[in-house]
Amino acid sequence: MEEKLNNQLPDVAIVIVSWNTKDLLRKCLKSVYDETKKYTFEIWVVDNDSPDNSAGMVAEEFPEVKLIANKTNNGFAPANNQALRVADAKNYLLLNPDTVVLNGAIDKMLDYMYEHKPGTVTCKLLNDDMTLQKSVNNFFSLWRSFFENRFFAEIFQNFSLSGSMFMSYWDHNELREIDWAYGAVILFSREVYDKVGILDDRYYIYAEEMDFFMRVKKAGYKSVFLPEVHIIHYGKSSSRQRRAEMFIMNYKSFYMFLRKNYPSHVYPIYRARTVFYLYLWLLKFNTDVFIAKLKGKRNEEALTQIDVYTRTLQWHKSPESEIPV
Repeated sequence: MEEKLNNQLPDVAIVIVSWNTKDLLRKCLKSVYDETKKYTFEIWVVDNDSPDNSAGMVAEEFPEVKLIANKTNNGFAPANNQALRVADAKNYLLLNPDTVVLNGAIDKMLDYMYEHKPGTVTCKLLNDDMTLQKSVNNFFSLWRSFFENRFFAEIFQNFSLSGSMFMSYWDHNELREIDWAYGAVILFSREVYDKVGILDDRYYIYAEEMDFFMRVKKAGYKSVFLPEVHIIHYGKSSSRQRRAEMFIMNYKSFYMFLRKNYPSHVYPIYRARTVFYLYLWLLKFNTDVFIAKLKGKRNEEALTQIDVYTRTLQWHKSPESEIPV
């Protein structure tokens, strides 16, 4: 009886968390329906109180989608978990709303999942101009982190360690076991769902996928990257101005990740390293502004970055930046 009921489950529950991305979400949903023909699926959209009426669009144009319309912005990991707690399927796919499924990508990922039975599967992400969007990373290493910094990389561009944590040296053209990948596309099995669990609700945004992949690996499962499977991800297509709030939230989540998953000495050392680099960046940006003034110009980009890095440094000096264990 249990086997029969399991066979009646959809092959995959696709969970999409949206916030103010109505047009991209529409395009994403259409691509899922157009490009997923081999396997059965259900789609869950969790809308975090989008002001652009994303939830209304889904209800009107995609009535078959299971919609959870939040009255507040609950954050990325908590919103994913809202759907994961109630969805019942043989596999689960976390999919960003700013993605477009190409050439049966979900079917191909499920093919690999059923044949090889890894814990998670991800694929090659493309920018909207079809160029590679690098998305695969090694797990954090404290000693390597002193060189894994944009400031250091700009000065020592040919240094072999620069880019190793973020695998910038890799062309993403081979099938391989990976540590972790960005959360735009993550397929995982029901077995992983049952044994590893869902995302950690404490990550409002950022670092939740790192934490999830690490738990998957600690549980003895493999995570696999499929280079021949392609999905467009608009999120990294254009360079966007970094808002201080997001910059700070990134650090907050990463510090939480370190305190949760690494020995106790790692967090304070990495935090001190971060503050040091923040001062270096402020020195650089202020120098850029000064040089521009000498030329009778105004460096708006440097001024913006000074604001971002100053506010981030101020946050590091405040009591609220202390992350509990």
